[in-house]
Amino acid sequence: MTSNKIQIKNLFLSVALCAAMGLSVASCSDDDNTVVTYPVVIAPTYPAELPSSYTVESGTITYKELNSGRSYTFELPLTDSDVIPAGTYDIDGQMEVSFVNDEGASVTRTLRAVASQQVISSSAQSASLKWFFYNPSNTLVFGEIYFAGSLNAAGTNGLYDTYFTIYNNTDEVQYADGIAIVESKLLNTDANVIITPANQREANFTAQTVYVIPGSGQDVAIAPGESIKIVDQAIDWTAQVPGALNHTDADFEWYDESTSASVKDTDNPDVPNLDKWYSYSPTIWIASNQCNRSYALVRFPEGMTAEQYLAEYDGTYKYISSVTQKEMTGTKCYLVKYDWIIDGVNLCPVESWIQGALSTSVDASYAAISEAKTDKNRFGKKFVRKAAGVSAAGNTVLMDTNDSARDFEIVSAK
Repeated sequence: MTSNKIQIKNLFLSVALCAAMGLSVASCSDDDNTVVTYPVVIAPTYPAELPSSYTVESGTITYKELNSGRSYTFELPLTDSDVIPAGTYDIDGQMEVSFVNDEGASVTRTLRAVASQQVISSSAQSASLKWFFYNPSNTLVFGEIYFAGSLNAAGTNGLYDTYFTIYNNTDEVQYADGIAIVESKLLNTDANVIITPANQREANFTAQTVYVIPGSGQDVAIAPGESIKIVDQAIDWTAQVPGALNHTDADFEWYDESTSASVKDTDNPDVPNLDKWYSYSPTIWIASNQCNRSYALVRFPEGMTAEQYLAEYDGTYKYISSVTQKEMTGTKCYLVKYDWIIDGVNLCPVESWIQGALSTSVDASYAAISEAKTDKNRFGKKFVRKAAGVSAAGNTVLMDTNDSARDFEIVSAK
């Protein structure tokens, strides 16, 4: 009896001591094996666009302990009862917040934060989380864009060793079948005033090329944290210029049946071609190596065919020329609804930027590879989406704030 009283008394003393130290005892056993837990505390940084007054409507935050593999998920906002054991954690949080924007309208936006290897070993430690605006529907995003190309042997222009990647920014397998890659008709260096309402930048995206990934629905699987690579010509460019890129490992290439005998495309029969729905060029499509247009990944409504799209979404428009101040008719192009766009990016040299071809809801600014459009230093450089952190499932999460100036960095392609 005396021995049991002593054990109980010692247990109460242990709990009291832990409480005094700001700890929580999750469990105790007769051999004094205790699991000590600490309050879940975060040190948040929020995007500048989020006003100081906002409401957290819902959200969760998941801590995954890297040594044990155990995960702990908590509802947001956090409470005093939310605790975790000591450990090293990858953290993944997502929440819906509501606020009144600068125009006085009530809006709801999604914020996400990821952090890697956050050590929790005392009650005074907090996890540093940098929250960013996030679009949950953007399951697939541009990972890399290399449109300037490598400098040719003459040192005068870029090669066609251009490419881009599509990255799975989720923790689940995504399918790229039917995803279209479109290039803007409107230049981001363009001060022309669009007259036709449907072609206004905030109304629709005006496209001059539409190339589609073939497949029946689940043929082109992209694993979580993985990419597919799509190139202009799937050849080994190092055979022409040392230091250029080898694209024989490409997943797809875009190939054009040219109407010109003097301008022909190169087709690698071992690499599947994209389906060409439309291109303004009667010869071959070359992505702008001045990097001054906009690009989007598009998922058309289920069942839409090329024939239906081209018949129903003609984008011919009128505009006032910024040079002559005269009314002009634009060349052939097509409209893309913003509801169909799953990711978009404006590209432009710094000194040439006027306005984006994409709505600001898709891209608030632009990514720049050079100061000037004629800057030869752009050759051999690519746009790479920044890593935000690691998800609770262990996959790299890329920045996707719908602001290309923040989301991308410029690195060497070699």
